[in-house]
Order: sequence, then structure tokens, then C-alpha cells
Amino acid sequence: LGMSVLQQSLVQRQFVMTKPAPIALVVCDSIYSESKGKTALIGLFNRVIAASFPATHAQLCVYASVTEVRADSKFKLDIVHSESDHPVVSLKGRPSGEVDPLTICDFNFELHNVVFPEPGLYFIRFWGDEYLLLQRPFQVVQAKSDEGKNS
Repeated sequence: LGMSVLQQSLVQRQFVMTKPAPIALVVCDSIYSESKGKTALIGLFNRVIAASFPATHAQLCVYASVTEVRADSKFKLDIVHSESDHPVVSLKGRPSGEVDPLTICDFNFELHNVVFPEPGLYFIRFWGDEYLLLQRPFQVVQAKSDEGKNS
């Protein structure tokens, strides 16, 4: 009543549930956050070499970045075996601070003593509001006699 087509469109858009938009998913040794807002990802990698199984990886960091987030958005990070879908890690969280659809939300996960039960392909997945937003393959391999414990 009395609203222009543009105003009606904006009102309708506010009520449409859109999923967060993915930007990045990175695996690394550590994440350094500077007080001025800059973030450094140190030692990017895509596989772990283990001497034996089950294998415990001392530290693994995951950086996820998304936008089009709402204040009530719920997020989950998990690591699962590709064949069994068995979870190795599962964490839940919400965005911190003020958010609106233009906000870029960065999530820094520091995981300690991650146990991989067997060698193989794993997926690191980042979910937003029950939607799979980002996924990357991650290899866990048996070390040959001349390789180091982890890389």
C-alpha cells in the first residue's frame, strides 16, 4: 500500500533466507591476527604425513571467510573421512560482533591433537545455516621410511 516497486523488493529481500556466501577456506600451521585487523596465515598445507595410525597431528589451523551473514547465522567446521563420512572434528560457532549482509566474517580455528584414525582422503568442510559453503580435500598419508613424521 503506497510502496514503490523498489521498496517492496527491498522489504521482500529482507525476509528471504539466503545462505552465507563463501570466500575462502585455508588450512595452515598457524594464524596470526594483528591488533589492526590484519591476518597472516602461516605454513599452508594440504596433507599430513604420519608414521603410524591412528595419527595425532599436534596443531592444525583452518581459516574460513564468508559474507552475507545474518546475526542469527550458525556455522560449523568439520573434518570427515571421505569414504565413511566419519567425523574427526566438529565445531560450532556464531559470528562475533555486528554483522550485516556486507560484513566479511573471518573464522580462525586452532585445532590441537587432531586424531586421524586411518590414512586416506578427508574433507574439511565449513557449513553456514545448514548449507555446505566450502569444502576442500585433505590427504593423510603413510610415511615412507625416508620421510619425516609430519609435513
